[in-house]
Amino acid sequence: MAYRITRYPYWRRGSNLENMIDRMFDLDSEPLPSGFPLDVLETDQEYTIKASVAGFDPEKIEITYDDNTLSIHGEVSDETVDEEKGKYHIRERRCGSFYRAISMPGVIDPEQITANTDNGVLTIHLPKKPETQPRKIEVKAKKVIDQKD
Repeated sequence: MAYRITRYPYWRRGSNLENMIDRMFDLDSEPLPSGFPLDVLETDQEYTIKASVAGFDPEKIEITYDDNTLSIHGEVSDETVDEEKGKYHIRERRCGSFYRAISMPGVIDPEQITANTDNGVLTIHLPKKPETQPRKIEVKAKKVIDQKD
């Protein structure tokens, strides 16, 4: 059986084309992620979301919960560049706005949601509604009444 090998010119291969463009514009840095990393943890009582927001001003972070969707929106201000202090060779820290939306189940009590920041970590607590939290049901033994003969 013969195998067919398809050959493409170097300019049609995505990685080579990207490398050529990087060399042409001298782009040495890795691309920045479009969002910010976060973790979502579920317990019997609540959902906890932890997001890395180092360098973000907590007063510029807006959190909303609407229609079972938690949205985190904010802005990071750009530092002004003073040519007298020097010029950048690499500039990777982000500036601009950021946004994440997380679809949550409909068991959240929106009145009890809290959020705080500590050392660059935003922590959001989303308590579950009491009626959806598991509850322990006690099992009782049936009592037998002794009959006297």
